[in-house]
Amino acid sequence: MRKLLDRFLKHRRLPVVLAVLAMVLALPSVWTGWQQDDLVHRYFLLGNPDYKGETLNPWELFRFLDGTPERGRALIDGGFVAWWTLENLRLSFWRPLASLTMWVDYLLWPNSGPLMHMQSLLWFGALIFVAALLFRQYITAPWVAGLAALFYAIDDAHGLPAGWLAGRNGLLVALFGLLVLLFHDRWRRKEWRAGALLAPLCLILGLLSGEGVLAVGAYLFAYALFLDPGTRRQKVLSLMPYGVIALVWLIYYRLQGYGTWGSGFYIDIMSEPVRFGYALLERGPVLLLDQWGFPPSALYMMLPPEGVIIVWLWALVFLLGLGVALYPLLRRDATARFWALGMLLSIPLICSTMPHSRLLFFVGIGGMGLLARWISGVSDQADWVPANRAWRIPARILFIFFIVIHLVFAPFALPINSTGADWGQKYIQDAADIESIDAGIVRQDLVLVNPPIVFYAQYIYTARFLADLPLPRRVRALAPGTANLQITRPDDRTLRIRPEGGYLAYPFDNVYRGPAHPMHLGQRVELTNMTVEITDLTADGRPAEALFEFGVPLEDAELKWVKWEDGKYVHFDLPEVGTTISLPAVQLEF
Repeated sequence: MRKLLDRFLKHRRLPVVLAVLAMVLALPSVWTGWQQDDLVHRYFLLGNPDYKGETLNPWELFRFLDGTPERGRALIDGGFVAWWTLENLRLSFWRPLASLTMWVDYLLWPNSGPLMHMQSLLWFGALIFVAALLFRQYITAPWVAGLAALFYAIDDAHGLPAGWLAGRNGLLVALFGLLVLLFHDRWRRKEWRAGALLAPLCLILGLLSGEGVLAVGAYLFAYALFLDPGTRRQKVLSLMPYGVIALVWLIYYRLQGYGTWGSGFYIDIMSEPVRFGYALLERGPVLLLDQWGFPPSALYMMLPPEGVIIVWLWALVFLLGLGVALYPLLRRDATARFWALGMLLSIPLICSTMPHSRLLFFVGIGGMGLLARWISGVSDQADWVPANRAWRIPARILFIFFIVIHLVFAPFALPINSTGADWGQKYIQDAADIESIDAGIVRQDLVLVNPPIVFYAQYIYTARFLADLPLPRRVRALAPGTANLQITRPDDRTLRIRPEGGYLAYPFDNVYRGPAHPMHLGQRVELTNMTVEITDLTADGRPAEALFEFGVPLEDAELKWVKWEDGKYVHFDLPEVGTTISLPAVQLEF
């Protein structure tokens, strides 16, 4: 069995085989269609206008909110974002090359979701092919390089970006980042002069695909420290082209107003260093745990506070044990130190948003290179393996654990993860087709009393448009359905809603407003035909209760009331004046 495995991992066509294998594992995504952000991209790429009546620049598909109060107010008033959204919220990313690949989809096959997904799978296959070449170039033992490539190819963390059209930018970023490392090494160790031009060029292409490619800088630094054969001066000079490119990109990025500000989901590293430092301590261990073991980091967002603490503590314990297991190898092997340092230094950049496996492309390169080297050493009783039983017995347990997680579990989880974006369909596309709505909705505001996920309510208008269903004038999402709601009607035009645990308690709710920008008692949000007033606060300063006053009596024909019940939106019976009713928390289906 070992001989067959060796032959497979050493085969000269292994990069092609692994690329095909990865694409086959992610093939279920081909039938998932357009999900979440895909709907917004589809709306604009089909030539539909924005709130000003203007068509969107196809190079700017990831510029969601640009920080201008005018755009923020328009989106809040239309119901495309939550009523508690900061008017000057910025969620704007410069990804013109990734946008261009999506524009090509709509140029060639605008109504074929499967062909769009096939383009993503081809990018995924190209990424795995380059990763396999990279491991072969950096790891001298062919079968160890093949094992690292196999680990990376079937890593379930890659499933979502491989299967979600809006996540294609992650594939491009990783592909060009790995090409940087491939060409840089050929330049520095094999004196291939073309690499000195191709590596910086690939960095430029990566930056045009997404800001995540900056993580390759972690590996370039680690390379200079542990693998570069040149003098100290030569090493510094070799890194300067990348530094200049990154600096020019950053200046342009900031001057053009790209980046994030005001969100609880994203952190701007430069303007919020303290908050970022806290996030690094909180999220870094959880992301490393996700790469090496379990549970997946996305679960971290769904857990109650006590569950978050348990996962974080487990991450610390696991990583401490992992460090003890890896130390003998790291002490003896410079390439292992390169993988480890690159992995660790690539963590901070992805801590600027909520933890998720889809962020682990660069962490995984170092992680899988290091894992394969460690497993091969333990398997072959390499000279760095300690002789004492106190190390060997736990190491063998860890060895089995890694084989189960990365060779048995991962290839089954990758196809599931590749359809992960489809999870939202029941709360977006399916939810948008509301039975109680008729053609009269064009003269009505659609009031969603308890949307199961407020963040997904923003897509309902777009989903109805793309499904050629009658459109409401505006959408009003009142309170998070994931909490028990106490609803009181003080008069004929007003509802007072108190969610158990308050507003902005669910992780996706704080996409629109971070804790650094709290709402105040008595604060009013003036919208067309509705005003929201904060009438109470939680102990930590979030809205505990809100008063919703409409411009017409609640029974007026201008308002269409629905609630979420039994997996769909149904008619909501308004309470009588002076009475209070309760709506139970929605149980999300995972």
